Amino acid sequence: MARLRHIALRCADAEASRRFYELLGFSFVDYRPDGLSIDLSDGALNMTLLPHAGERPRLEEGEEYIHFGIIVPDAAELWQRLRDAGATVLRDDVKLRNVVAQEDAPAGSYKVADPDGNVIDVTDNLDEWRWVE
Repeated sequence: MARLRHIALRCADAEASRRFYELLGFSFVDYRPDGLSIDLSDGALNMTLLPHAGERPRLEEGEEYIHFGIIVPDAAELWQRLRDAGATVLRDDVKLRNVVAQEDAPAGSYKVADPDGNVIDVTDNLDEWRWVE
């Protein structure tokens, strides 16, 4: 069986994206040899943040080019840290995509935007996605 081990994201500001993904729980690994690109990891997946100076359209949640999901120890605690950092929580419940009440942590999963508008599904439910160990 194939296993996803690497993803690369184009970022308007790689350092801002680094801070965001570190907030989600990814660890800084190192800068790439170009000194601008950044490698992060969750221990199983390598994420490379690649600078991208060009403009790209901002798409609404549900129309985005890419989104991915992460499982965290405590989704409500992370929600508070994301809010404190000024992140935009887009939807409550990654499956139902309900409008989120910004003042209260969603009960369960939610969608958040990274600094470039990429959508990340966040949950602490180990059964959120089928066939995942």
